[in-house]
Amino acid sequence: MAKNTNILLESGTNELEVIEFIIEFPDTDGTMVAQSFGINVAKVREIIRMPELTALPNMPESTVGIFNLRGYIVPVIDLGDWLYHFNNIAAERKLIVAEFNAMRLGFVVNDVRRIYRFSWKQVESPDAINDYGGENSSIIGIIKGEDKNILMVDVEKIIAEINPKLGMEQVDDIHHLDGANYTVLMAEDSPTIRKMITDRLKVASYNVVSCNDGVAAWDLLSMYAERAQQGEDLRSMVNLVITDIEMPQMDGHALTRNIKNHPILSKVPVIIFSSLVSDELHHKGEAVGADAQLTKPKISLLLDTVLDLMKKYNQVR
Repeated sequence: MAKNTNILLESGTNELEVIEFIIEFPDTDGTMVAQSFGINVAKVREIIRMPELTALPNMPESTVGIFNLRGYIVPVIDLGDWLYHFNNIAAERKLIVAEFNAMRLGFVVNDVRRIYRFSWKQVESPDAINDYGGENSSIIGIIKGEDKNILMVDVEKIIAEINPKLGMEQVDDIHHLDGANYTVLMAEDSPTIRKMITDRLKVASYNVVSCNDGVAAWDLLSMYAERAQQGEDLRSMVNLVITDIEMPQMDGHALTRNIKNHPILSKVPVIIFSSLVSDELHHKGEAVGADAQLTKPKISLLLDTVLDLMKKYNQVR
């Protein structure tokens, strides 16, 4: 695992850069264990020493307070407490200030090590490990290194469970095209987020095919393209793709690039729906040809955009 300090990766290379951090917890015999975790560099604003925290009444589970960061009120979550139900009060702990889903949050960790660059092909889904994946898992990927395994934390799931108001927004008025039969293919690695989006799309009367990573989505799309070459109508198989960016095996930018470079699939609208969509990173989605880029958790805007793109591309059978 080679260190690389250039964190501005080109679009569609299927690479990510990860900040490795340490969470310590007691083993069954009381011995302290130091486990490596990772968070995407693109989600990290800065890493600071532990600030003075203000405790609030009735704080959610694992939330240890708030602090003021240059005018921003930042909630702070103890990841050791959340992951292992162990609150390590060591004074030298550090704070990772992250920004995603249009909000800032602080994560208390024991130490921060270094930055690594990986291919998403090196990231294995926890579903591959018996009984570890699924909706209860707080891990969305396992990076298998030469001397250690780095666990990628599902920070979106943590936020959604600690404070549901910060997770996916509720949708009361769902618009769709009555009488039409549309199929949306979705690539999303977080089981929690995948279910939220799927449920809302189904309420809006769309058929949904869901995949837990970009490779699974690309394999399906490639099969649809082969069938279309044999004379089937591609629109009878898929009408639109929604993809996250961070996914094991193949990320959303690489998936979008593959679709838009394909002679048959290129007309299929692609929406990137990710916590990583921001003004600073918007150009990456544009570079690979995404038709729309939306920031989680704006599910109502996602549904409106699905409707608009269905109309724009005349995806009616």
